[in-house]
Amino acid sequence: MIVVYGKPVNTLKATTFQNTDWNSCLSLCYYSTPCLVAWQHGATCFNFNYTATGPVTKLENGSVVAFKVDNPGDQCPSGTNPPTFNNNNATGSLYVTDLTAANKATWVYYTIYLAGNTWNFTYTYNTSCPIEFVSVIHADGSIVCFKQWTSNDPTGFSYNRSVELCTGINATLAGISYPVELTYIKNTLQSIRNDMKINNTYVRIDGKRTGGCQSDPTRAACKTVDGFKFSDPTVKSLAQYDWITDPSAQEKANNNCIVLVVNGSKPIQADVRSCDIDSPLQPLIVICKKPAWIG
Repeated sequence: MIVVYGKPVNTLKATTFQNTDWNSCLSLCYYSTPCLVAWQHGATCFNFNYTATGPVTKLENGSVVAFKVDNPGDQCPSGTNPPTFNNNNATGSLYVTDLTAANKATWVYYTIYLAGNTWNFTYTYNTSCPIEFVSVIHADGSIVCFKQWTSNDPTGFSYNRSVELCTGINATLAGISYPVELTYIKNTLQSIRNDMKINNTYVRIDGKRTGGCQSDPTRAACKTVDGFKFSDPTVKSLAQYDWITDPSAQEKANNNCIVLVVNGSKPIQADVRSCDIDSPLQPLIVICKKPAWIG
């Protein structure tokens, strides 16, 4: 935080804290990821998030204001007109998460520049997932992006058509690699059940039985991840798949694609069914997946 003489032009969108001293006010902003500017008026602390920060008037004495900026060096910078030292723009970045939003992580890059006696702000944003996707954050902090398609055509989606849909948005059919991914997918399908009244369907996800396992899927190796070809490179095991029976399921000779089964009020579970559209239930939903931050 760089503290200089100044005063925000307005405080309408600021977050306020009553009966707070200046050092506490600084700390509140410093440790709040979205906060860019702190200002104190009497016993009231004002914190300005990047969504609320407006112009700040430069002063020569009296009121002080603090800016959060990047400092790539290991020494305190010097020069005139801080934080825009020697009239060079100041920059910073914020990694903002909002677990209630569809897009749960965003990099916010900002620039502070001095125009006359006023500091102004400009912003650019890099969201973890494109707007039509939903982001899912793993326990290790990594992020993936999901999107589902639903069909109004009762014949549904073949495996090949599903691959085409996902490839067209720079994604793959979704594999299930983490517990949180399985939870997200099941919750999404439950919402579709409730909102769209799709209660009996197969859901296209990643996984097509290899040629060598199609003739005898009961072999030990065929019951593992090696028994299927995945376009989603994150799938390293079948540990996150909740099977109706097990990965060797093959009611008919052409039942070689992994699906999720949504059948009435029964639990949503994995099965191996036809890659075409000739199964007892038609595949009316496709789930695609892609890594975050790739557009």
